[in-house]
Amino acid sequence: LFRELKQGWNLSKIPIKKKSAIVSHTILTLLMYSLNACFQTKLGRALTNKGIRRLRDEDMSTIHKLIVFSGEYFAIFDVEEYSIILRAPPKIFFRIDPDEAKRRLGLAD
Repeated sequence: LFRELKQGWNLSKIPIKKKSAIVSHTILTLLMYSLNACFQTKLGRALTNKGIRRLRDEDMSTIHKLIVFSGEYFAIFDVEEYSIILRAPPKIFFRIDPDEAKRRLGLAD
């Protein structure tokens, strides 16, 4: 790894000898090396076929989740599921089937 960074990525050729320049050069070189290594993997190549909007949409898939803590325990609920637990459900459900959620959560009507 060090030989690859030193020779292939010119890590030993620092343009300016100030400490801040050395740190910046080293961090940027390691970042570029890591990005290059990432995109050489199968998953990295798959990511190159997706646009930023698609990646953002996938990342936003958990935006409606809540983490509820109780003592040593925690649970992750969809906000609509949590509204059912609190007995304050919305009039219209957009992401879940309320009957299925009640059954799965063991709640009676």
